[in-house]
This record gives sequence, structure tokens and C-alpha cells, in this order.
Amino acid sequence: MNQRQKQIVSLTETAGEITIKELALKLGVSEMTIHRDLDILQEERYVYKKRGAVVFIESEDRDTSDFYTEEKRAIGRKAVELIPDGASIIFDNSTTALECARFINPEGKYTFYTTNLETAKILTSYTKSILYCSGGYYFPDSRGFVGSQAEAFMASVKADVCFIGASGITTDGITTPYPMHTPLQKAIIASSKTKILVCDHSKFGKRAIEKICDLQDIDTIVTDIGLSNDVYDEYSKHVKIIKAE
Repeated sequence: MNQRQKQIVSLTETAGEITIKELALKLGVSEMTIHRDLDILQEERYVYKKRGAVVFIESEDRDTSDFYTEEKRAIGRKAVELIPDGASIIFDNSTTALECARFINPEGKYTFYTTNLETAKILTSYTKSILYCSGGYYFPDSRGFVGSQAEAFMASVKADVCFIGASGITTDGITTPYPMHTPLQKAIIASSKTKILVCDHSKFGKRAIEKICDLQDIDTIVTDIGLSNDVYDEYSKHVKIIKAE
């Protein structure tokens, strides 16, 4: 965490909730810069971004806070409908991909690949399927593995489908605030025949620091019904979008 991000956490903690405009004025930087810092701080569970403002997360709740939980569950339930029988499937380190793992047909016979420890725990319950897990450096914030070993593992895989998440989605592409996740996400996408982005509506129109891929590299986005019709119409020009109810 850099000095400016520490100041953001301190100001947000003192206020409880503060506008992004006010943060930009206090710190003498652009609102875009504040948004980039907040993407990182939200991933690390220090703050929660909402429309035009940011809310501080109490430290005792930081490890368990999960925003848009119901939306993510609906997305996971809907996304698994896209899996062919007997498919090989990659799940990345995102919390929404983890929700997809919860709704797999227990009677199906699949081959699973994942870099995420929590997702792997869920997938072990599907006794008729096969599970492979990557090694690598364990990154506590995403509860998953990253680094060269995880990247090499994913590069060796040839899967039918992947479920990936993102911190930001614009018409220019899919982004993440973590540089260490970028090569891993690229390897997952390159190793998958069908690429499915699973993310809640709050990620649309946001841009994090690291670009993972172009929007056109994704086959389908599964999101929730909170996505406005205007945004749906704009992004549907570039990629197929399914809303989960």
C-alpha cells in the first residue's frame, strides 16, 4: 500500500463514508487516480466503493466481507448452465468463479482446474469428477495461487470452458488491480476454448490498472439483473451478455 492509499484509508476511516470528489480534492489528484487506488483497496477489503463515494470496512469484518453476495450466487447458478456435459473447466481466483463451483451438477463427470484454494475445497465434493490444482505463491487476498508456477500449470491445460472474474470492465477491455494476476489470467484465457466472464453489475464502466484482455476476447459475460438496460445495450454490441435473476 503506497502513501496515498494509506491517506485514503485514514480519511475514509475517520469519515466512515466520503465522496470520491472530496478525496480527490483533499489529496490533490484526479478522480481517476482515486478510482484506481480504490480498486486496489476494495480488493484488499479496506473500503467498499459505491456510486460516487467510498465506505470504510471495519477491520474485524475485513476478511469476511463480501459484496453483492446474492448477485454472485445468482450469476454462479446461471453460468453453470453454459457448461457442456463432460466438459473440462478452469476456475480462476475470483469470488464469482467460486460461486460457479457451488452450483455444478453433482452427477456430472467433469475435469476441473483451479488456482484457488477455496474453490478447490468446494470441487472436492464432486466425487464423480477429476480435480487438478496449481501450485505457486499463495496470495491471501484472493485465497489463491499466483506466480510462474501457477502460470505454467495453466499454460499446460487445454480446457473447454473457463470462468474468470474482473475488477473492471469497459468497452476497451477487462482489467485487474493486481499486476501478478495479469499473466495468470492471460494464461487461463489462452488455455480455454470458451471464455466466460462472471461478474456483478458494479464492475461495468470501471477500469483497474492492469489490462487482462480485450472485451472481444470474451465469449459471454454472465452478470446480474442490476445491470441497467443502457449499459446492457452498450456492451452487447461487443459481447454476448446474460443476466441472471
